[in-house]
Amino acid sequence: MSDSHTRRWPRIARPAKALLAMAGLVALQWLGDALVARTGWPVPGSLVGLLLLLVGLVLRGHVPQALDDVSAPLLRHLMLLLIPSVAAVGLYVGLLAQHAVAFLLVSVGVTALTIVVTAWTLQRLLKRAAD
Repeated sequence: MSDSHTRRWPRIARPAKALLAMAGLVALQWLGDALVARTGWPVPGSLVGLLLLLVGLVLRGHVPQALDDVSAPLLRHLMLLLIPSVAAVGLYVGLLAQHAVAFLLVSVGVTALTIVVTAWTLQRLLKRAAD
């Protein structure tokens, strides 16, 4: 929408942009699922959709305000999405005990990798903000 439309109908413009942002997120998840189904990649389609979103945001150079408005509440309640994972750990405790060493090594390794990548990303963002 152009700026003149936004000034004339400010109450309509923001919800419309939010709906478009939500539709974009759903479309990227659908596209990721479709790519995984078509290619047979052994990764979740939602992960591929997130990577597509990341590529789009990197190419754009910033997060559009409407996308930020839509994603902020989702990120605030992200822990709710982990409840099924926690329940699965409780359900498969015997299997985890059987493979405890491998599980611990992978968990510690992935956590360390996440910390390193997060620190590296933060350093790059801080340098970019300082420039």
